[in-house]
Amino acid sequence: MSSGTVADMVDDLRQRIDSGALEPDEKLPSTRVLMETYGLSDNAVYRAIALLKAEGYAYSRQGKGVFVRSRRALITGARRIRGITHPGERIEWRYSTRTEAPAWVAEHLGAGECVERARTVRRGDEIKEASRSWVHLDVVGVVPELDEARPCNPTWQAVYTERSGNPVKAVSVIADARIATDDDREALGLPAGTHPVLFTRTVYATGDRVIGVGESVPAPGNPVDLTEH
Repeated sequence: MSSGTVADMVDDLRQRIDSGALEPDEKLPSTRVLMETYGLSDNAVYRAIALLKAEGYAYSRQGKGVFVRSRRALITGARRIRGITHPGERIEWRYSTRTEAPAWVAEHLGAGECVERARTVRRGDEIKEASRSWVHLDVVGVVPELDEARPCNPTWQAVYTERSGNPVKAVSVIADARIATDDDREALGLPAGTHPVLFTRTVYATGDRVIGVGESVPAPGNPVDLTEH
């Protein structure tokens, strides 16, 4: 690219990171190389890097350069509804069952039966995240796949939106910590013992009605990023 703009550089690097061409913690090219690649001045390259950092795509290591930030930990909002995996990752389904809503779920969905689904996200042999979702039975009429032990492509929220015409939004996300439960340990492959873990809970709604909630537990060592993308 002989000449360009800050937006060109940002768009290109963003696409390369999203596609997996640039992997988490990979070092970005030097300022000089970026200047030559995108036909920009050093100040323009600095502005582009600052935008990538502000959007959560990059971070600096003092004296070492600029690196790609991992986008795995938490994808919220519309990005999470479109899909929860990144290139090289896969979903492994653990179970899907009808169950009575746990107390915290009932606070959002109402008491009674709902569909509970559990899965893990892996990159190679490494478990990156375990998650569960609880979905109102009304949604099953639109997305019957919820009762099956297989993924909804790309997610139940996106499928529901497409089929019903009613957009689903992630209306709130909270993060907290706890001692790993038996289910956490089983899903994440943790050994016996006491393991503190972080978790996030997301509430999904269409219009003014909550139709699902989700809980994600990243494997120890994976950060939780509450930035909305």
